[in-house]
Amino acid sequence: MQRSRSPATSASQRGVAAVEFSFCAIVFFAFVCGVIELARALYMWSSMVEVTRRAGRGAAYSDFSNAAQMDEVRRRAMLEHISGGLPLRGNVSSANLKVDYLNASLVAIAPPSCPAQNYMNCNADPEGATCIRFVRVRLCAEGTACERVEYLPIIGAGFFPGMRLQFPTFATVTPAGSLGFQPGAGGNCM
Repeated sequence: MQRSRSPATSASQRGVAAVEFSFCAIVFFAFVCGVIELARALYMWSSMVEVTRRAGRGAAYSDFSNAAQMDEVRRRAMLEHISGGLPLRGNVSSANLKVDYLNASLVAIAPPSCPAQNYMNCNADPEGATCIRFVRVRLCAEGTACERVEYLPIIGAGFFPGMRLQFPTFATVTPAGSLGFQPGAGGNCM
């Protein structure tokens, strides 16, 4: 003889299944969101390494005394000149790229008034303190000496309570190229 279940027992079992499913779904979707956020963070990490490399290469051959040209180097490194640019949500833009000029000892120096003056400085004293030999590009928070940029997760900062996630500075150092100097093209900057 087969026992039949009472209707009260069957309904309570369905309620238990729904509660168990909701607990499993919460854990599952939290895991999926975490994996998506980790993949995005790794994508941004890889992108920022490439952005600083491109900006360093562009700055090594661009006229440092021309602010508009340097802004264009930063914009092109971030691909902002292309519709939409890099798909980087948050507070990372070309304004976060800081370009420094370094001498042979890798000490940051103030650039001279124009590329021709740097060319003369380097001819007079190649290892001197006023000769730009390297260009460094870093990812820095806007308006700071070079504070790290905060990472804004898609999920929301509340997902990581009490934690401030920050990017490294992604510093790229490249040898200085022409720095915009063109021999015989009005090299007098005085």
